[in-house]
Amino acid sequence: MFEHDPGMELVRAAISGLSKTQITTYLKTKYGLSDSTMRRLVDLCEFKKKPKKIDYNRFYNLPVTQKADKIHYPFTQIYTVKNFFSSEICNQIIKKIETRIRPSTISNPKDEQITSDYRTSSSADFPFYIDPFYEEIDNKIADYLGITPFLGETLQAQKYNPGQYYKQHCDYFTPRSKEYKTYTEWMGQRTWTFMCYLNDVEEGGETFFKHLKLKIKPQKGMAVIWNNLYKNGIPNYKTLHEACPPVSGDKYVITKWFRSWSLV
Repeated sequence: MFEHDPGMELVRAAISGLSKTQITTYLKTKYGLSDSTMRRLVDLCEFKKKPKKIDYNRFYNLPVTQKADKIHYPFTQIYTVKNFFSSEICNQIIKKIETRIRPSTISNPKDEQITSDYRTSSSADFPFYIDPFYEEIDNKIADYLGITPFLGETLQAQKYNPGQYYKQHCDYFTPRSKEYKTYTEWMGQRTWTFMCYLNDVEEGGETFFKHLKLKIKPQKGMAVIWNNLYKNGIPNYKTLHEACPPVSGDKYVITKWFRSWSLV
């Protein structure tokens, strides 16, 4: 965030995928802004409005679908890429994770920083605008998928100590849920998830897709990439997954989620 510049903070946070609800609460508290001033500030940014129609078929046919190794399941797009990041890059990211670590949070209607025993890992946020290294990682991911970086949320890393986990969940926002309006008002529904393991895990730590009966063992540098939606934009419930706890040693991953429309 930028000190004493609410306008810049608003723009940077918004295009990084933070919800309007969270940004509004943060800026009003930090700068003592009134509701009317906050609305005016948003208007001055001239963000794009939600499109009348979103071409989800375009997301279904991204270049990544022609490059990555497909795991074949009916009507579900899930891929792997070995050695997406070099061992050296993985090590660099892990070092940076340790400098920015915080307790992982869960989604909720007010997008507050709430922790829960449903998700016991730690997280680290890597906004592209604070470090050229983060921007380089961001661009590499977006370029490989064939998607504009402006559809991406802030790069986020997760660390799991032995025994820590994230129980089964979907990355998409469930329509008609209490959280749906909060998280999709700006930038819309989540489309693709990119996740990369940053270290080998000797035992445990798998990513388990329950409905696909698929367990993926962490391999250093290997990316797992999936589309959270069907071709028509309806959420694909088969992308339900969980982060199983590592039995010995820590587990590190880095994740980037992409949305369906851009604010800029």
